[in-house]
Amino acid sequence: MQGIGDFAEQLINEQVGNIKEGKELLPGASENGLAPAGKDISKVKVPDSFMQEVLGENFNPQDTPTTKSIPELVWSDSEESEAPPQDPKVLTEETIKQLVPLLEEVRDLLREMTAATTSSGDIGVSMAGSQKDSESWAKMEKKYGYLTAKPAKTRKQVLKQSIKSKLRKK
Repeated sequence: MQGIGDFAEQLINEQVGNIKEGKELLPGASENGLAPAGKDISKVKVPDSFMQEVLGENFNPQDTPTTKSIPELVWSDSEESEAPPQDPKVLTEETIKQLVPLLEEVRDLLREMTAATTSSGDIGVSMAGSQKDSESWAKMEKKYGYLTAKPAKTRKQVLKQSIKSKLRKK
């Protein structure tokens, strides 16, 4: 007669075998919503109608092979040859009188632009140019609570200051 230990071992081995075959879920998998392990779905064929329904416009049927080359576009020159050649328009005095002031204005703008970039040098990220600080750095640091360094004149004073600062930190 078998004992309770042998019976428990048989149940556990049977459950492990079922899990390996994919017949049974892992004990905690039903809570997580996991699919049974071990099922091979690599050879499952999905119908085109289902793929069309799910994917919509992005669907390409599985039967059509993918193309590896890009089709060549052929342009016909028939449109160009059918159009009659246009005669160049002759400039009249009126159009010249309208164009000359415009060209002079463009020339003046270009001169101003080149003069501004070469002489001032202020064109960059900030169009405001350089600005002076109203306060010195020492005053600004003192306002924010930074300690100023006391200049030492001899080696002995430097050594004393460094020892004092080390002792203050401890």
